[in-house]
Amino acid sequence: MKVRTTAAALLILIFPAAPTLAADNGMSGMDMPGHKSSQLQPAEGASVKIVTPKTGQEFKGDQVPLEFKLNKGKRGDHVHAYVDGELMGMFSGEKGTLTGIKPGKHTLELRVVSTDHITELKATDRTDFVVK
Repeated sequence: MKVRTTAAALLILIFPAAPTLAADNGMSGMDMPGHKSSQLQPAEGASVKIVTPKTGQEFKGDQVPLEFKLNKGKRGDHVHAYVDGELMGMFSGEKGTLTGIKPGKHTLELRVVSTDHITELKATDRTDFVVK
């Protein structure tokens, strides 16, 4: 009998009480529950620039398309996406979708993160958007 172990199953073993974070980002099951680094580390050439959503842009429904430009620098690997200070997903590509976003005005912050999924760099960008 062949058993296939996924990253999500491994995270459940490591973080059994972890909430599922909603994101269509190519890194499903790789989300770190509620993680927010307390101190950003030097960027070392990394940067991120949000392309979409644009400041003040309005969306209908609970899905918000995300597009950004990422320069990984010396130790960046992917970005963490925070909506109103809550980690909503991780994105390895430069496009994705934030899901489960409630109606109202929100602030999106992207942070470049190293391969350890913990070290967030001083390479961030923010924008505000609205969900109706």
